[in-house]
Amino acid sequence: MNALRAVFVYEWKRSLTLGRVGWWYAMAAFPVMITILIRTLGDFELHSDIEEQKSIWSVTLYVLIPCVCVALSVLLTAAPAVASELEQRSWIYLATRPNGILWLLLGKFLVSVTWATTAAWVGTGFSVALCGMDEPRRMWLSLSALSLLAAAAYSAVFMLVGAVFPKRAMVFCMIYTMIVELVFASIPAVINRMTVQFRLRTLFVNWMPIDERLKNESVFQYVMAEGSSFMQCFWLVGLSSLFLVAAILVAQRKEFTSATEGDV
Repeated sequence: MNALRAVFVYEWKRSLTLGRVGWWYAMAAFPVMITILIRTLGDFELHSDIEEQKSIWSVTLYVLIPCVCVALSVLLTAAPAVASELEQRSWIYLATRPNGILWLLLGKFLVSVTWATTAAWVGTGFSVALCGMDEPRRMWLSLSALSLLAAAAYSAVFMLVGAVFPKRAMVFCMIYTMIVELVFASIPAVINRMTVQFRLRTLFVNWMPIDERLKNESVFQYVMAEGSSFMQCFWLVGLSSLFLVAAILVAQRKEFTSATEGDV
C-alpha cells in the first residue's frame, strides 16, 4: 500500500500541469454552461408539466455529466497510462522493479478516477442548483454516484485499450466508445448487457426523477436491465475489476519496444 500511495501522490502531482488543470475546469464548467444555455434559451418549461420537466433535465444532466464529462476526463488521464511511460523511456525501469507495473497502473487508475469524479461532482452541484427542479438532493446524489461508477468503469476500459494499443491509445478509445458504448449498448440483444453504458442507464432510470409514463414505454425494456440497483452496481464493479486486471496482465506480458524504435 505504501507503493500505491507513493505512485498516486507522484502521478497526481505530475498531472497538475497548466493544460490539465485547464481541462479539469473545462470539464467541470461544461455541464454548467449547457444548463445555463438551456435555462436561457429553452422554452420547454412553458409547454410541459413538472414531471416532464424533471424527466428532460434528468436525461440532459445524465448525458452531460456521467456520459460526456466523465468519459472525456478519463480519456485524458487513463488512456495514455502506458504510452506516457514508453515516451519517457521509463518502462524498462518499471518492468524490472518488483510489481512495478502493477502499482503504476493502479496508481494511475486512482488518479484518473479522482480527476474525473471531482470535475463531475463540481459540475453536478452547480448544474443541479441552476436547473431549478424540486428534488435537488436526489438528483445530486444520483448523478454523483453515477459519475463515480462511470469514472471507475471507463478508466479501467481505457487503460485496457491503451495497454493493447499504446501507439494510438486515445484514437482507439474513441473508436471503442462510439462502437461499443453507443452502438452495441443500444442493440436489444445479449451483447449490450456487457457494456458499461447499459448498466449506467439502468441505474439512471432507477435513481433519477423520471416521469413514470416514460418508464412504462416499451423502449425502456430494451435499454435497461431487470433487477435491483445493487446488482447493477455489482455488475459495474465487476466489469471495472475485470478490465483493470486485464490491463495489468496485458501490460506485464506484452513486450513493448522503446520509444526510439517508434512504438508511440
